[in-house]
Amino acid sequence: MDRRQLFLIVLLAFASVTPAYAQSVRTRDSAVSGGQKPKSPRIPSANRAAKTVVRGAEPDAEPGVREISGTQNSDTERPKFDLETLSRLAVENHPVLRRDQARIESAAGQALQKGLYPNLMFNANNPQVFAGRNTLLRPGVQMDLVVKGKLRLDRAAALKAQQQSENVLIQDKFELLAAVRRQFYVVLAAQTRVEVWKRLLAVTEASVETGRERFKAKVSDEQEVLLLQIDDNKVRASLANATQMLAGQRRQLAALVGYPGLIDDNLTGSLGAKPPLFDEAFLERFVTTENAQIQIALLDIDKQKILLKRAQVEPYPNLTIGPAYQFDLTRGNEQYWFNVIFTIPVSDRNQGNIESARANVRDSMETLGQVQLDLLRKLADAFSAHQGAVKQAQQFRTQILPESRESLRLAKSGYDVGDLSFSVYLQSQRTLIEAAQDYVDALEKVWTTASIVSGLLQMEQFP
Repeated sequence: MDRRQLFLIVLLAFASVTPAYAQSVRTRDSAVSGGQKPKSPRIPSANRAAKTVVRGAEPDAEPGVREISGTQNSDTERPKFDLETLSRLAVENHPVLRRDQARIESAAGQALQKGLYPNLMFNANNPQVFAGRNTLLRPGVQMDLVVKGKLRLDRAAALKAQQQSENVLIQDKFELLAAVRRQFYVVLAAQTRVEVWKRLLAVTEASVETGRERFKAKVSDEQEVLLLQIDDNKVRASLANATQMLAGQRRQLAALVGYPGLIDDNLTGSLGAKPPLFDEAFLERFVTTENAQIQIALLDIDKQKILLKRAQVEPYPNLTIGPAYQFDLTRGNEQYWFNVIFTIPVSDRNQGNIESARANVRDSMETLGQVQLDLLRKLADAFSAHQGAVKQAQQFRTQILPESRESLRLAKSGYDVGDLSFSVYLQSQRTLIEAAQDYVDALEKVWTTASIVSGLLQMEQFP
């Protein structure tokens, strides 16, 4: 067997070893903690646990919402939107979630790339000599042998980044749902205010008519009619303002859902439905351990620890190896050799990057604590406001509103027969107007704060 045949055999054997070695590296990658390929984004199972501590309102006995495509089929058929339908539309179509999905795919591509073994390299080794019969050709093949599991660590860190991207999708999804829910109840409160002002307008119109009749009968003066007319005009102005506010809030909700101009009619829902009941201890435990922001912070700690290990093994030099062969036109000058090339870590042992990686680990740990405190602060604010609004709304519903209506009824009866002064009647009417508006404000706060809590709890179903 001559040297040429020997070189070809070595070259073929070298090429066949490379893919097998790369496959063994990929096999070892799967054994790395956190290095397994993440599954598709999974919503935390908080809802299963939350079912034991959160009770939603019973569904309204109203017709279901028909399927929509974002446009109306005719001018006479307007779709009625409920919270479930709008939430589904937002999750399926909002560009923020599509953007997050694209970033997940990008991170998956980066994780795949980080685990790929370097390609073979053709190397001419020494300069080629073209001199007739004295021509010397020196072809060779080289490859890099990556040592100390560097590729495995690179891929493991990239997989942690991919998992972080998946949790960002989860976080953005529930933030979007919380925003849609909150705006839904803002719109519901706005359309309730319009209805309340319409009913109050009927009250003030009747009062003005009564005042005019009394003035004609010469049992009251013109001043009483003017005061009643002022209240009536205030209610009309408030009704006009509430109508404009309702239109603006509808546009905001449509933009949140991702279909500007979609909503131009009343929503299907009720502010008077029973609000969810939250367990504070469960909420605190969830937001500090299970919330997507916590998972992102925990994954960052794992990633920074992997990157620290990666920095610590960087000083170990990779080997560049490969066979080469010198061929000439005159027999007797053939040569075969095997190259081994590596750096010698004398002055640069990656000290700076190792120290930086250690600091990054501490940074990520402190960030976790900061995220937990921030979530607890948001929870405390939203939960206390929700509890206070629930109690306030209950007091308005059971005491203040019934008493205000009865007070106005008695005042009007006494005023009509002359037993009560006009000032008492006017004050009773104004008290009812204020109580009705305050009640709507309290109900709005009940549901908007509950929506914020649902986002922190990452509830799929609400209420």
